Amino acid sequence: MMSPKQSFISRNLIAIVMVPSLIGIHMGWSYMQNNRKLVTADEQIDLPVVTLAKYLWGKLTSPESERTNSPK
Repeated sequence: MMSPKQSFISRNLIAIVMVPSLIGIHMGWSYMQNNRKLVTADEQIDLPVVTLAKYLWGKLTSPESERTNSPK
């Protein structure tokens, strides 16, 4: 019989590994974007998650006529 501690770890191993990894990746991205030796102020961009959210929000809130790419 598995102890509750082993059971929790075995059931959530992916989350235990991936959540800190994603946090570390985002912190690294932010650090690099804010380091002026690496990225100048005019080259700085948002986090990829923010860029994706802005793109999806624009797609969701734009009128139907702007969503289609068919020629008129």
